[in-house]
Amino acid sequence: MIPTRLVRTVPRTTSAEVEAFWSTACDLHPEWTHDTLRDPLDADAFPLTFRAWHRCRSGAQLAGLVRLETLWHHGGIYIDSDVELYRSLDPFTGLRGFSCWEDQKTAPDFVLGAEPEHPAIRECIDMALWRITSDSSDWRDGNGAWSTGPGVTTSVLPGRDDWLMLPPGTFAPYHYTEPHLRHHDHRTEQPWSYGAHHWWHSWEGN
Repeated sequence: MIPTRLVRTVPRTTSAEVEAFWSTACDLHPEWTHDTLRDPLDADAFPLTFRAWHRCRSGAQLAGLVRLETLWHHGGIYIDSDVELYRSLDPFTGLRGFSCWEDQKTAPDFVLGAEPEHPAIRECIDMALWRITSDSSDWRDGNGAWSTGPGVTTSVLPGRDDWLMLPPGTFAPYHYTEPHLRHHDHRTEQPWSYGAHHWWHSWEGN
């Protein structure tokens, strides 16, 4: 089962809105553990990935490794800093692992829930490490997060019998190609949503 632990990774500095989202998330889970991972990170806490950190070209790629490894060791539910939660995630703690679809093609990593040492998370870590250290241009995406993030979770998570893939509306009530819907009342318009990912690309350029 997924531990009652809420975790995020953020850059050294964040915005007031990011902190407001996190405060809301913590208020919705008063009995949970709330963990924020930011620079400077303790390399000893990440024995599987820290030797590859220097190969990351951006904070986005590093964040991909960090979120996967913290879930591997401790489990919990990871949320991106631009995820605004609407309600408690308690109903998902009875699962072994879950995330959601972004659309018909992509299974991203902006919300990930997993029990400690879930085999899918380890497979994601192994793939991310291979991609970030590979000299093949097939897997290096410049400074973007694909190598250690959505490119990995899309390859590993769908189709497993130990992982629940939720429909996009659960955490992505609007698509990144629809920024004009950012300020809609998704909580009311899509009452099945547990939150909204706002597609801020907060690690871009970091």
